[in-house]
Amino acid sequence: MELKQAIYKRRSVSKFDPEGTIRPGDLEKIMEAATMAPSSYNMQHWHFLVIEDRERKMQLKNIALEQEKVADAAAVIVVFGNLQAHRQAKRFTDDLVAKGYLDVAEQTIALDIINEYYADPAHQQIEAVRNASLAAMILMLAAHDLGYGTCPMAGFDANKLCKTFQVPDHLVPILLIPVGRPAEEERPRKTRKQVTEVVTYNGF
Repeated sequence: MELKQAIYKRRSVSKFDPEGTIRPGDLEKIMEAATMAPSSYNMQHWHFLVIEDRERKMQLKNIALEQEKVADAAAVIVVFGNLQAHRQAKRFTDDLVAKGYLDVAEQTIALDIINEYYADPAHQQIEAVRNASLAAMILMLAAHDLGYGTCPMAGFDANKLCKTFQVPDHLVPILLIPVGRPAEEERPRKTRKQVTEVVTYNGF
């Protein structure tokens, strides 16, 4: 499927076929595509929890305001942002040096900038959300390309999710993304703002 077609045809799915399945290997393809997202200094601030087990999905449904699509989808992917991604900055800037993106002097400057910036917990949070969200969008497009429906969901109790699934403290839940076979007719696209309403050139 061409990228333009995937972008224009993707819809958020409200109802999933509870008998629908995901073909062997497709989840891995979807997750691999998500890891191709861009991120600050390539630190890849994302982590994914894939929930396929029926009992675990029912637990997640309770956490997600009893929304049926969580139980009915073939899998639900919890997208997390990693608050500690910057701790691997040396690993990834070493790679940038090895591949010619930075020289050693530039790496030293970059590491100083990273360490100073991420010393602020607010910046750790911002970057975790920002970069994990980029991966989430690619995840949804990859799933659509393979014929599956998805729906980004923010309606869930983050604290309860972390407790129930024993999430490490450095991971912050960003979105739930059910993945599965749609059980609804494709409906007309909801009204989108005109480009002229949302684009400004060269300053306000």
